[in-house]
Amino acid sequence: MPTPADDRPNPLLVADAEPPPPTDGRSLRATRSRQLVVEAFLDLLMEGEVQPTAQQVSDRCGVSMRSIFRLFDDVEAMHAAAITTQVGRVRHLVVELGPDGPLGRRITAVVDANAALYEAIAPVRRMALRLAPTSRPIRTDLERSDAFFRSQVERVFASELGALPAKRRRVAVELLDVATSFEVWNRLRTTQGLEVEAAAKVVQAMVEHAVA
Repeated sequence: MPTPADDRPNPLLVADAEPPPPTDGRSLRATRSRQLVVEAFLDLLMEGEVQPTAQQVSDRCGVSMRSIFRLFDDVEAMHAAAITTQVGRVRHLVVELGPDGPLGRRITAVVDANAALYEAIAPVRRMALRLAPTSRPIRTDLERSDAFFRSQVERVFASELGALPAKRRRVAVELLDVATSFEVWNRLRTTQGLEVEAAAKVVQAMVEHAVA
């Protein structure tokens, strides 16, 4: 059975460490304004704005553009703050999937869990992928996320993978890693225009082939 992964470092995009909350009034106001900016930025992303501008963010949250540029050292700092906030929003969707139970049930559990999570993080994840080539911290966060999902399919399908010859097992792991990746899900949903249910069926067929 899947269980919430709240007691582990969150693997979505960024590390979980956060600075202690401020205590003085001025810092509290600045923190509140930063959060308003970040929430507005995220809301615009979720509504379909591929790259929200500072003016759009300002109009949405009521924080002046001048204040926005004082609150964040640079655009990358605002992006990083937005990603951290998004992790908190979708933390409940990260579940621990185990290796027990019938194969079909485990495949469905992986596909359904990933579909729910990927749908929730898609706009922010796409932004992170665009920024990764020029941002080492974001690249590191994406690598951390990818490593989590790879280790999860290796754990969930350990029995089936363990029964394969070494060379075939290596190929199967790579197939599972690709089939359950955000990049494949994103292509199915955007480039190929599939609805969630249809995209899930394609991913399920790929996973079934990998562990057959």
